[in-house]
Amino acid sequence: MPDDKTTRKIEAPRIMPCLVEGFNAIASHVYIIGFPILFDLLLWFGPLVRIKELLLPAVMSASQISAAAYGEESQVFIDSSRQLWTALLEEFNLLFGLRTYPIGIPSLLVGKAVNENPLGMLPIIELHAIENAFWLTIAFSLVGAILGSLYFSLIAIATQAIEEPLRFNLLVKQAIQAIVLAILIFLALFIICIPVFCLFSSMALFLPNLGTLPFMLLGLILVWVLLPVAFSPHGIFANQLNATNAILNSIRLVRSLMATTGMFFIILILLGYGLDFLWATPSMNSWMLLVGIFGHAFISSGLIAASFSFYKKGMQWLQANLKEMSTDNLKKIS
Repeated sequence: MPDDKTTRKIEAPRIMPCLVEGFNAIASHVYIIGFPILFDLLLWFGPLVRIKELLLPAVMSASQISAAAYGEESQVFIDSSRQLWTALLEEFNLLFGLRTYPIGIPSLLVGKAVNENPLGMLPIIELHAIENAFWLTIAFSLVGAILGSLYFSLIAIATQAIEEPLRFNLLVKQAIQAIVLAILIFLALFIICIPVFCLFSSMALFLPNLGTLPFMLLGLILVWVLLPVAFSPHGIFANQLNATNAILNSIRLVRSLMATTGMFFIILILLGYGLDFLWATPSMNSWMLLVGIFGHAFISSGLIAASFSFYKKGMQWLQANLKEMSTDNLKKIS
């Protein structure tokens, strides 16, 4: 009987206390924000590793083949494609590959046009061999996954009631499971989204009056697919689960707290991406961007820590309810 009274005292996680606990954990372990800070400083002052001269000829060849479908406007299509792809490839940095998903170090500057800093223009490293570009991409992704695993592991430890020392063998296991999780999610998205994307692209082509509605529906489908597995990384780093069990635990938790979980992630997204607009306000050649980099590092780390707090309390609540249900079932049988 005392166990039943204890389990009934466990409440479902509440959003504001989890946010406060997450930011307090980062404030008391401030070294954690060094990961996103150093990452952004690398992108800001490091080299611009480009593959423009490697990819642009291939892209333009494909554009010339597709231009035949535009008839008299084919040259306009080719010129527009050249301008678009030249601008994209001039700004793309292969170092962006260090930002891995779903487990990785958050960054303010990933995906942005970083070609200068207060000290001048970034040094450019142009890759001309596809083998070099391929192996560098693999290397950056692996390094990003390992560093991201270390970052998530430190956050998981910081949000524990009783802190444990970081263990190297456990970190290696978690990094492997993080890579497995990324592969599983990528395969699931590929299997689900490719036919859906083809369907919606056909709808947009033959029914242009629909506008962007098909792609909005595609975004909703992605949210529907990704939300149940949103706590999968937390199972790996907080409970030392393998990737498949972490996914199952996440689905079980989200299904039990669908409304609260949905609202929690909406708040995280609004806070994270909303403040990113503020942090990214200074230009790339202004030292004021340092303020944005530090602010982004603290806020993003605090939000991730808050999600670990939410996951921890949610799992405690879920296990207590399951235990209570099993106890009630035994009483009915007896």
